[in-house]
Amino acid sequence: MIKNLLGDDNKEGAQPESGESSRKPSAVIGLFDSIDETQSSADEPFILSSTPRTSSAETARRFGLAWSIGLVFVVSVAFLMILGWGADLLFGSSPWGMVAGIVVGALIGFYQLFKISSQIFRD
Repeated sequence: MIKNLLGDDNKEGAQPESGESSRKPSAVIGLFDSIDETQSSADEPFILSSTPRTSSAETARRFGLAWSIGLVFVVSVAFLMILGWGADLLFGSSPWGMVAGIVVGALIGFYQLFKISSQIFRD
């Protein structure tokens, strides 16, 4: 199988071993190679998906939004936890200010998570 991907090591006139086909391997498509749309589907051994292709700009937009979800969630919890810690130092109410900061930060983080995730697959 790997020989088929990398190339045919058989010399001209040599018979293929049992289990190997005598046809030449097809070209390997890289991750960033574009596929010619005019190529007939009869050349393809199988179809991966019937969904329409997205542009690279749309993929980059979705990737950025997905990263911002995690960043916004972590930053909101950390920021409000630090504010709660400061409130604990100021008012002497340890550990309730930090607990309240974590809870409120998580609520804000989840709100932002749902808000941003609805933008990822917009129409």
